[in-house]
Amino acid sequence: MAYTSKDLESLDQELKELADEKYRKFHSGLIPNVDTVFYGVRVPLLRKTAKRLIKEDWRGFVALTKDADIYEWKMLCGMVIGLAKCDFEEKLSYVEQFLPGIDNWAVCDIVCGDMKDVKKNRERMFTFIKPYLCSPGEYEVRFAVVILMQYFLTEEYIREVLSIYDGIRHEGYYVKMAVAWGVSLCFIHNRDMTLDYLLSCNLDDFTYNKSIQKMTESFRVSEEDKEMLRGMKRRKGDNR
Repeated sequence: MAYTSKDLESLDQELKELADEKYRKFHSGLIPNVDTVFYGVRVPLLRKTAKRLIKEDWRGFVALTKDADIYEWKMLCGMVIGLAKCDFEEKLSYVEQFLPGIDNWAVCDIVCGDMKDVKKNRERMFTFIKPYLCSPGEYEVRFAVVILMQYFLTEEYIREVLSIYDGIRHEGYYVKMAVAWGVSLCFIHNRDMTLDYLLSCNLDDFTYNKSIQKMTESFRVSEEDKEMLRGMKRRKGDNR
């Protein structure tokens, strides 16, 4: 049965009833400079709703919400695309349409996390994301960076992932933070390779130091390594 604008109106009312005003104020504060409406629905409730939607006419739902200016609609649209059971090429076509509309880190990262079928389609996904690494769009680049850290820190790909991170030159704050997060996860997955990389990498000082910070904050890094990493932090006046 086709998903209609009336169905969306009903869903919108449901979302408003699930909203938590305290959470809305908190979460919207984590996503600054975004011109959108926040209801304040928590992610587990949105994901539960998305899982219900993918059993219905999810394509119709996506068509109605892909250009939404309401945060929860946009999040649900991304979740539905990520979770949908369909041919991977079809999914990528929906991702391609959805990516230009991403305007915050939360929607970007949630969609990446929900695309579990990337694990069975790594080669195709790797080809798909490469052009986005050079995009002028901050969240298109972040999407590619986060996909790499989520699904490509394997023995086959990790060296290339580090090389890719080293070549990213986008000045967006949320790109830099994603690269730092990715490098820190590379350290956890392959300590020695990432340590060698850090000793000769071309990361700008902000991204490099944020990478070190994330490693030293991780419970998956030993205290001995944390002490070593703190000593590797770049300081003003350091010669590189």
